Amino acid sequence: MAKQYIDVLIDGKVYSLGGSETEGYVQQIATYLNGKIFQLKAQPGFLKMPEDYQSIMTYLNLADDYFKEKESAKALASDKESMEKETYRLKHEMVSTQMKLESLRNERTVSEEELETAKKAAKEAAEQAEAAKNEVQAQIERVKKEAQEQIEAVKKTAQEQVESARKEAQEQIERAKREVQDRVESAEKAAQDRAARAEQTAREQAEAAKKEALEQIVDAKKEANDFRGEAEVWKQEAEDQRLAVESSQSEIASLQDKLEILKQQLEEARQAATAVQTEKSQLEAHLMQTEQEKQSVKEQLSQLEQEKQTIKKDLEESLQEAGAAREELAAVRQAQVEAYMKRKPFPKRQGTVELKDAILRL
Repeated sequence: MAKQYIDVLIDGKVYSLGGSETEGYVQQIATYLNGKIFQLKAQPGFLKMPEDYQSIMTYLNLADDYFKEKESAKALASDKESMEKETYRLKHEMVSTQMKLESLRNERTVSEEELETAKKAAKEAAEQAEAAKNEVQAQIERVKKEAQEQIEAVKKTAQEQVESARKEAQEQIERAKREVQDRVESAEKAAQDRAARAEQTAREQAEAAKKEALEQIVDAKKEANDFRGEAEVWKQEAEDQRLAVESSQSEIASLQDKLEILKQQLEEARQAATAVQTEKSQLEAHLMQTEQEKQSVKEQLSQLEQEKQTIKKDLEESLQEAGAAREELAAVRQAQVEAYMKRKPFPKRQGTVELKDAILRL
C-alpha cells in the first residue's frame, strides 16, 4: 500500500503522521492515546510533575495497557486452545461413542442372527422330535397290532390243534374200546357155542380166546399209549407255540424299552428346546441391556452436545462483552476527545512529524 499522511489530534496538538495504515486505524490510535493522556491529567498531582516525568508516566501506562492486553490476548488464546482441545476431545468421544454404538448395533445384529438361528434350530428340533414321536407311536401301534394278531393267531392255532388232538385221541380210544369189546363179546359167544358141543374143547377154546383177548387188550392199550404219546407231542407243540408267544411278548417288552429310550430322547430334545428358550431369554435381556446402554450413550452425547453449546454460547457472550467493552471504551475516549476539543481552542499546526509503521502498530 502507498504511504500516506494523516492529520491527528494528540494532547491538543495536530500531528501529521505518515504510514501505510488506514485513516480509521490511525484515528483510533490517536483517540486511545488522547483518552490515556486525559485520564492521567485527571489524576491529582500529575500536572505538577515535570514534562519528562509526565511523558514517562504516559509511556508506563501505555506499556501497562499493552502488556495487560497482551496477557488478555494470551489468556484468550489459551482459552481458545483449551476450547479447541475440549472440542477435539468431545469430537473424539463422539466418534468413540459412535464406534461403540456401531459395535453394539453389529453385536445386536449378530445376536439377532444367532437368536434366529437358535429359533430355527429349536423349531427343527421340535419338528424332528414330533416326527420321531409320531413315527415311534406308529411303530408301537403297528408292532402292538402285529403282536396281537400273532398272539391271537397262535392262540387260535394252538387251541384248534389241541382240540383236534384231543378229539382225535378220544375218538381213537373209543374206537379201540369198541373193537376190543366187540372182539371180547365175539370170543365169549364163540366159546359159549363151543362149550355146548364140548366142555373140554370149550374150555381150551375159552382159554385160547381169553388169552387172545388179553393179547388184544394189551395191543389196544398199547395203541392207546401210542395215542397218548401223540397227544404229548401235540402238547409239546402247543408248549412250543406258547414259548413263541412268550418270545413275542419279550420282543414287545424290548420294543417298549426302545419306546422308553425314545421317550428319554424326546425329553432330552424338550430340555434342549427349553435351553434354547432360556438362551433366547438371555439374548433378549442382553438386547434390552444393549438398548439401555445405547440410550445412556445417547443421553451422554446429548449432555455433551448441550455442554458444548453452553461453552460455545459462553464464549460468544464473552467475545460480545469484550467487543462491547472495546466499543464502549472507544466511545468514551471519543467523547473525551470531543469534550477536550470543545473546551480548548484548536491550535495551529506545529509541523509535520513522520512516525514509523512499527510505532503505529503498538
